[in-house]
Amino acid sequence: MVAKGVDMEALSPRDANAQRPRANELKTKAAAQLKSVKDKEHPLPPPNNVTEPPSADRKEGAVYQVGKLLGKGGFAICYDGKLAGTSKRYALKIVKSQMATKMEQKFQTELQIHSKMRQQNIVHFHRAFTFENCTYLVLELCPNGSLMDMVKRRKGLTEPEVRFYAIQISGAIKYMHAKGIIHRDLKMGNIFLDKYMNAKIGDFGLAALLLTGKDMQIMRRTTLCGTPNYIAPEILEKGKKGHDHMVDIWSLGIILYAMLTSKPPFQSSTTDEIYRRARDRDYEWPTPETSQKYISMEAKDLVATMLQDADSRPEPDVIVAHPFFTSGYLPVATDITSKLRDTAPQSTAFYEPMDSKMAALNLRNVQEMCRECNVGPWGEAKLVFKNIWREMAEEEHHGLTPVIPLAEGIVYRPFDEVRNEQRLQARLATQAQQAQQPSQILDKTTELSTLSQSKATQRVPSNLLRAPPQSFAAQQRAQGRPTNTASIYRAQPIAEPTAASEKSLRSRSTREVPSASEQSPDELAQPYMGSTRSLRSQLTAVPRSKTELNAIPRSKTEPMVLAAERTIPPPQRKPSNPSSLKQKLQEERLSLFSPSEYQEAVAGTRPDVVLDRLQKLQAELERALNSRSMALLSSRDRTPSPPHIVVKWVDYTNKFGLGYILNDGSVGCILRSIPTQDGGIQDGILPPACMLVHGAERHCQRREDPNYPDRHQIVPMTNSVQFYENNGEDGFSRVRVAPENFHLTVYPDGSTGKLSAGKDIYEHRKRERIVLWKKFANYMIAYGREMDSPGQAEEAPIHVPTITDPTAAPSDIVTFYQRFGDVGCWMFCDGHMQFNFPDHTKIVIDSTGTWCHFWHLPQEAAKRLEGTGSLAESALDGRTVLSYPLQTLLNFSTPAKQPAPRAGTRSTSNPTRRRPEISSELQGIPAANHFRRKVEFIRDIIKEWNTNGGIGNSDMSREKRLRWTGIRETRNVQIPAKHVWVSIGARWGDERLSAYVDPRRPAELGADIDESKRQQH
Repeated sequence: MVAKGVDMEALSPRDANAQRPRANELKTKAAAQLKSVKDKEHPLPPPNNVTEPPSADRKEGAVYQVGKLLGKGGFAICYDGKLAGTSKRYALKIVKSQMATKMEQKFQTELQIHSKMRQQNIVHFHRAFTFENCTYLVLELCPNGSLMDMVKRRKGLTEPEVRFYAIQISGAIKYMHAKGIIHRDLKMGNIFLDKYMNAKIGDFGLAALLLTGKDMQIMRRTTLCGTPNYIAPEILEKGKKGHDHMVDIWSLGIILYAMLTSKPPFQSSTTDEIYRRARDRDYEWPTPETSQKYISMEAKDLVATMLQDADSRPEPDVIVAHPFFTSGYLPVATDITSKLRDTAPQSTAFYEPMDSKMAALNLRNVQEMCRECNVGPWGEAKLVFKNIWREMAEEEHHGLTPVIPLAEGIVYRPFDEVRNEQRLQARLATQAQQAQQPSQILDKTTELSTLSQSKATQRVPSNLLRAPPQSFAAQQRAQGRPTNTASIYRAQPIAEPTAASEKSLRSRSTREVPSASEQSPDELAQPYMGSTRSLRSQLTAVPRSKTELNAIPRSKTEPMVLAAERTIPPPQRKPSNPSSLKQKLQEERLSLFSPSEYQEAVAGTRPDVVLDRLQKLQAELERALNSRSMALLSSRDRTPSPPHIVVKWVDYTNKFGLGYILNDGSVGCILRSIPTQDGGIQDGILPPACMLVHGAERHCQRREDPNYPDRHQIVPMTNSVQFYENNGEDGFSRVRVAPENFHLTVYPDGSTGKLSAGKDIYEHRKRERIVLWKKFANYMIAYGREMDSPGQAEEAPIHVPTITDPTAAPSDIVTFYQRFGDVGCWMFCDGHMQFNFPDHTKIVIDSTGTWCHFWHLPQEAAKRLEGTGSLAESALDGRTVLSYPLQTLLNFSTPAKQPAPRAGTRSTSNPTRRRPEISSELQGIPAANHFRRKVEFIRDIIKEWNTNGGIGNSDMSREKRLRWTGIRETRNVQIPAKHVWVSIGARWGDERLSAYVDPRRPAELGADIDESKRQQH
């Protein structure tokens, strides 16, 4: 939970009932003896591997690989722990399992309270268990240490930073108090900094319940607790008056003072003197004579409002509305970086007064941050939380209250997680029972039963959703009952395609799909590893309008049904040859889209059109590379608006595909050809597909926001979900589906229902994909690789595009992905392309190759990387973007020679076309970042595609496999590294290969990796 060297006193479940202080009682010898006793209470260092016992969500248990010591407290030690087999890291807080009875009671309360805290500025509790006579708490890791560490190193923070952290801490305090919890030990050592430098309150060892009876009279606490410098005066008072939640507000005032001055206001040499000064409010602010730091009157006034009698202290909502928060600059999230742990901010905005325009923008930032932290007068609605004591009572009712010490083999987890799992299991059991009974509802679509007469059982498809619904006739046949064919629904008939139209289809050799009887359940879940050419391209196009429907010739002798229906064969008819069934499966039309859905043909996506565009792009790249001067620009030329780019992604191409987040907050995925086992109804392979949901990143981030109405939903209920399907030589088609189709029922207790399978096979397939999309989205929000934000260098934010012309190619959907070792390539539907290189730079070029956006390292950092193989974290923070014509970027250091006037014309000082003047500070950036070499590599990729007849058609042989041999990190990296060559959406099929490569010798291809064994597990 904290970084190495952090004071861990706050993390200890120590005895809070210390004796009330007496004068001259604290002697040096006694203090040394107390320290010696506490040292003996620490558990021994943990072994290298700590085993967690099996539990409901981890059937096989888990192993944590123990890393460095993070800190020590009175009774606890804390280590970094990595979950084996993953990249997830946690803080492992360790205490001895055997402890005094009073300590057991307090430790039980700590577990129960902390496990029920769900707020973005509170350290997340994951689970607890016992291993080798010690109890392990698995907590959120905060790798940037504590606020106390930061303040000590910096000798105090700037007022803008204090505003930032004060709002976050106030939001967390408001949440705790709303849940009926008093923390009682708030101090800078208990406020930790996560990887994004956000404040996180930890250590609930002294926390207490704030109970309210029917008469609404607060049952005040009377226990002496807390850290001397932060203890509120009412805690020290004798008698039965006690204290309430306002002790946390007092502590917040102390924290603000300490952040501003680097020490608490009542700090003294003895505890008695600290208590006296606190009772008398005896504190002073630094003066110009004693300190060079200026502290505003607003800051002093804010602290004074909190260091008052309990009845006069403000609530968190009132605190953040104080003028202090609008009188000066409030940093945005990008301002608060890990560099601030050691050095003061460099931006002038932290120190200069604001003009009226900046003040208005700052006010909006304050309001927005307060809304994000759910504190202040700008919230949309009043928060209502369930009191912790009610949750604890419910936990006890279910028999889940932790018994201290935790028994071996017991994993204590947050009650809401366990409760939701139990409810889900109960619903699944109910559904399983219902599935065994014949349905009384007639299914209007009979396509689902086409092949079911040859299946005796039903299989669950890919473990993503329960099986799709069968028609009533299929269920009757499965039970050996006669079907009532007269009751089958019929719609207005149309003719099936004629024999002539069937003969016009091009035949291709395809790999056979094994029948259900030849595949194991494990094999059914694996991705298809053969040819991924679209099966849809083998069939006639889907009629998209009434005119097209009428144009289809009708047979005079064949019965006519909707394309979504099939005539039911007699029950006794079965395929005479198993191979003929396999061939029929291959020839079956497999699609996400129903023939009755409106499908938009996406312009510019036919492979021949794409190939023509790539050939022109290659010619433009060759021309720009051969040019030796910057491009001419006229006064009418404008830099293109910022393109859509991928800023986060997760590569799961060994099974399903790739998920990504765009810089406008849209979340999409591009899926490879995936086998489908639709409950034994129609088996085969679905072609590559794409999905996009606008505004989904923000939607996922607000799932813990009680004010957000769609927090329980898979997708936001405001924008349609866009599905794209690769139809091979016919290009892409698009269907926009209303988000209500994926709506989940929310029960009064806050739990949600399960996504149903859908009314037909097409809905079922889309819902399988939406479940995959959700898994990608959740993973990326939590763990995805994040690229630098382009917003730092852009003049305008990226806006979600509105589809106004359905014939235009969209610019925000990735339709092709390819990876060349450790270089990633994304092609968007409108033709612009993004290439990410292993030195943390990326190149985005438009579809014509004319304009280029180059995200680069600072010049000195790039040179250091080339010379030493190492890259400082500050270099990543310093990345910016250059947006110029490609020809200009390739000749950045060339002097700008203006064109000579034509013969017979006058020379003018303001010609209509000029070459740009590049400042000397920028001229060396492209060369330092090896920009020309990277463009040459891109040219080679596109040239190979063109030579082989289509996008993604790359030579995957070991001798000719394209790989980037330029600069990359070679120190503090894994050696050898796994490099992957894979594509999704290639014209003639996709392939995936991987090999080990030593980053110090990237031109040498190491041993190939056999991924087939891994996929079988």
